[in-house]
Amino acid sequence: MEPTPWDPEGAAVVLDAQGRVAQPGVPIAIDLRAYYKALVSARCLDLRLAKLGLPMFASCSGEEAPLVATALVAGELDWIYPSVRDAAVAVARGLSYEEFAHALISGCDGTALPGRVAAPSVRVAAGTDALGVHLAIAAGQAHGHKLAGDGAITFALLGEGLTTTGVFHETLAVAIACDLPLVLVCRSQLWPQGAPAEAGVLGDSVGERVRAHGMWERRVDGADPIAVHQAIAAAAARARDRRGPALVEVVVSQLIHDPPAHRDPIERLRRHLDAQGQWSATFQDVIEAEVRGRLDRALAGAGGLSA
Repeated sequence: MEPTPWDPEGAAVVLDAQGRVAQPGVPIAIDLRAYYKALVSARCLDLRLAKLGLPMFASCSGEEAPLVATALVAGELDWIYPSVRDAAVAVARGLSYEEFAHALISGCDGTALPGRVAAPSVRVAAGTDALGVHLAIAAGQAHGHKLAGDGAITFALLGEGLTTTGVFHETLAVAIACDLPLVLVCRSQLWPQGAPAEAGVLGDSVGERVRAHGMWERRVDGADPIAVHQAIAAAAARARDRRGPALVEVVVSQLIHDPPAHRDPIERLRRHLDAQGQWSATFQDVIEAEVRGRLDRALAGAGGLSA
């Protein structure tokens, strides 16, 4: 399959557009069926929340791979600092649907606004209203882990627009100067026709700018869940070994822009599993029915929400 304007240049892949392993023989040390189920769960969650009319909600369909991969890579003592569109991280991290619904509607212990999810029980931090401030707080959390010597690391999720702000570059400077166990996971939106002015992006890759700071970085295709997981896991391993902070740039395609099917990370992994005889329509139906049923019951019990 020939590359299209929707396919990012210079982004690492493991699975090609048809779901085939691009370089046969490369080990894939992931439970792919469990990973696929987590991705589908995140999609079902996003579609359900889109119907609720919650304040500050924006869809993340098409961007599930970096959210789920971060949750799966994070260790028990690690903290994750999400941005405003990353509610799926908490569920992928292990938060029950009942706890999720309560946090979504009323805020966890009154610390989060409606539409945001804070989940201290699974070490997912509350979001911040001020743009990008969660990056600075995450750097402080990472510094605390370093001083405590507990072996834990900190993850912070962000969109490409934040890389044009002062707080982003200040966070990089502090992380590098203090050698913090911090992993930044940046989602870069792919714009086949060119980014609109309101997107607030510079045009070059975030990875190139981060490399100029002297920080370890990787740029991967967000439509390939396996490549995303491997890159985030590599960054986390470096941070745990106290080899410095890292940034993983994940180039994603939001489904609201109607990209080709192979740009959907769930569809690409489905193609791979199907070719391996590990996917069936029944498997898909069971996942979706389970997630939707559990989520609907949890939302109904948290104030009788319905769409």
